[in-house]
Amino acid sequence: MSHLTRLPGVPDSADIRPGMAYFPGTGPYGKTCNDCAHRGYWRAGKTKFNARTGLLEQTRVRSGGCREFLRLTHPHGPTIQRTWQACKYYVARSSAGARS
Repeated sequence: MSHLTRLPGVPDSADIRPGMAYFPGTGPYGKTCNDCAHRGYWRAGKTKFNARTGLLEQTRVRSGGCREFLRLTHPHGPTIQRTWQACKYYVARSSAGARS
């Protein structure tokens, strides 16, 4: 917690969640990171040799991080918890993009 005066409704350094693009709770009321289109994305994995085809193949890994955090800071962030309150970069997940 910071040593400055805490104002109601204003984010504080104690509210920071690692890997989030902005302070939690600054998005739409009642929405969580699980409802956001930015949570989870595919990234490049290890290159593996396929003995059947004789080619090197790039694998893909599903990340549980925030795509908006990646866009803003460039390193891959840690996994975002589904229950965290949404931030100001919240974008509603489309029904076609919903995960099972």
